[in-house]
Amino acid sequence: MDTEALMRAALREAGYGPDAIGSALPRIMRILQAEDVRMEVGRTLSRKEREYVRVQLEIGLSVPEIVAGLKR
Repeated sequence: MDTEALMRAALREAGYGPDAIGSALPRIMRILQAEDVRMEVGRTLSRKEREYVRVQLEIGLSVPEIVAGLKR
């Protein structure tokens, strides 16, 4: 089971309806991906880097692409 399916199932089990899950799940997934970026970089990100990561995730870049951008 992938992360998104697991989160969807957990939210459904917690009693959230389809509308709440549909609106909350994208934000939850971006938070998890941002944490993946931080772990890959191996250090705490600055405020400017966190903003960069947020924008890159919103436009649809993957974690490896964002990490490569931060390491330049």
